[in-house]
Amino acid sequence: MRFVHSCAVLVWIASSSSLFAQVAHHEVTDASSQVVEYYLSHPEKPAPLLLMIQGSGCGRVIMNYGTPEKPTYGSTLYQLLPYAKEGRFAVMAVEKPFSGTTGKGDPGTAIPCSDDFRRNFTAQSWLTALQAALKDARQNPWVDSHRTLVLGESEGTIMASMLASRDPNVTDVVWLSGDGTTQLYDFIISYYRRCPDASCIGELEKQVAAIRENPQSSDLMFQGHPYKRWTSFFGVDPAEEMLRSKARLYIALGTADEAVPALSSELAYARLSVAGHDVTIRRVPNANHMLMQQGQKIEDGLGKEQQAALDWFWGHSK
Repeated sequence: MRFVHSCAVLVWIASSSSLFAQVAHHEVTDASSQVVEYYLSHPEKPAPLLLMIQGSGCGRVIMNYGTPEKPTYGSTLYQLLPYAKEGRFAVMAVEKPFSGTTGKGDPGTAIPCSDDFRRNFTAQSWLTALQAALKDARQNPWVDSHRTLVLGESEGTIMASMLASRDPNVTDVVWLSGDGTTQLYDFIISYYRRCPDASCIGELEKQVAAIRENPQSSDLMFQGHPYKRWTSFFGVDPAEEMLRSKARLYIALGTADEAVPALSSELAYARLSVAGHDVTIRRVPNANHMLMQQGQKIEDGLGKEQQAALDWFWGHSK
């Protein structure tokens, strides 16, 4: 059983020239002296920043799936390039440091990732990279630095909440199929589903104890990720992060999500609502982690829900 999942769907375009007409490649050095790659579109007039944050694993946001002579680029962030071409936002995405897979193993896990990725990737290191890229992108005159929408998918929702709690210019946050509290709680829910009599919860407790004994190990793995990664992410409570932010929040969840339990987001909704925060929730009946119902096409699932979230943003921004 694995519940950390990446929303990885390719959007193909024809050539390198058409790619870079939509998003340009940038590099910046973050606070840990790590070089961070990011992509940013250039709308015709100043526009709000839309930062899209990918799910788990080390797959790159944009890759050449062709050859150097005949490039064919694709993005693992659904609708990244169409939104960039549309021009309503300055659209942005950041590559995780040391990203790139070997092609062997689930790209939503760290199994196909490099040793450097497994040694370095934590919630805190990823946050540092995202913050540096955001700061750099906001220097451009076509970016309205006072309006930032952060759209996170799966693991990306955790990072969106961490950014919002530290950056007052993050005005709006969208969680798609994300964690509403510590991922350890999400595991507990998943184990309860597996054994309603709680007979298998002991397995999880033993695993958590093992992680605590080797908290910084990048070699020991659980559910496809190093202990070091779990130590980091178990310590983050996205609802608590959002309680420290003034940003508006839009949550979209699939009620049949088997990767991240819908009740995790419901917990965040309850906590934020009681605290008086501006939070909107969209429950997609019988939808999976990609916000798709059985037999549905991606554009009618994830695509539709992404667009609804952006419509929500513009409704707040009038």
